[in-house]
Amino acid sequence: MNTILNKRTGDLTEQEILGRALDAFQRETGLKAEKGQLDLMMGRKRIDATVRIEEPGGAIEYLAEVRAMLTETALGRLMQQFTETPGKWIVIARHIPMYLAKKMKELNIQFMDTTGNAYLNDPPLMIYMYGNRAEERTVERVEEGLLGVGGIRIIFALLCQRDLVNATYRDIAQAAGVALGTVAGIMKDLTTKGYLLELGVRGKKLTNRAELAEKWTTAYAEKFRYRKLIGKYTANRQNFWEDLQLTGEDALWGGEVAANKLTHYLKPAVITLYTHKPVEKLVLNLKLRKDEEGNVELRERFWRFGQDVPADKTVPALLVYADLLATADTRNIETAKMVYDQYLNGYFE
Repeated sequence: MNTILNKRTGDLTEQEILGRALDAFQRETGLKAEKGQLDLMMGRKRIDATVRIEEPGGAIEYLAEVRAMLTETALGRLMQQFTETPGKWIVIARHIPMYLAKKMKELNIQFMDTTGNAYLNDPPLMIYMYGNRAEERTVERVEEGLLGVGGIRIIFALLCQRDLVNATYRDIAQAAGVALGTVAGIMKDLTTKGYLLELGVRGKKLTNRAELAEKWTTAYAEKFRYRKLIGKYTANRQNFWEDLQLTGEDALWGGEVAANKLTHYLKPAVITLYTHKPVEKLVLNLKLRKDEEGNVELRERFWRFGQDVPADKTVPALLVYADLLATADTRNIETAKMVYDQYLNGYFE
């Protein structure tokens, strides 16, 4: 039995979404579209399906990423994924609203959905249809467990702290900032899904870390990142971050500034600081003023580990990487790859 596309999210399985999207595409375009292999491996990357589209000039084969739900914050991770695994990719979703369809066209992410919306750019084939509404409103279930809010916190702590996996559940709970009762369930899920090995007297080992980090990055962007935004502000000096000396106790650099300090490549447009609440003292010290259109963002420091603050006062590299991808900005995605290659690849692989 297929293990990926029979997963039910909301009212449809992903295999049903795939079938309905292909039917809608054929109905709207008159072109033949059919699914090929399901749930296949290409190197170390699991592919949901292959799709074949026949047009007058011949047939085009695509690698398909099937999503029940798709948000703008997930686009950066998809772009990175498609870069890492060469091939013609297409995203197949239940419904892609107009604003997201336009954004995906700008980023040249090909797609189709169950309502007939589609974008394909493989000359001479060029299709762009958007604006079709979902026929019925579907309330999608929030997937908790491993990739729920508690799981996101715990997995982040485990990925960033190599030895934490063998700590007590109480220590893990404290490091992740979750209730003690949450840890046992997440550790069980990690074991069941093959990410945690029990080695007897040798303790435990986190395995398949690259795959786990990929899933964490997507879940963080879609379910958790927006919750941690405290507010947006404007500073009295545009480049105040360049000579600001943080103590590390009050705040740490994240996002584009952290990427600049790690890679010396990206010129920050958005200034991100992770800090604890309340933030009034920090706002006063930095001479910030509240501004919903401002380019300074304060985000909540949601983890409790890491008492030894790095010299550059940056958040863990995994969070820098995730924040860059979540922006769906091409220059940030390029820098995210640099962060991954320099700081994460060796450990995760």
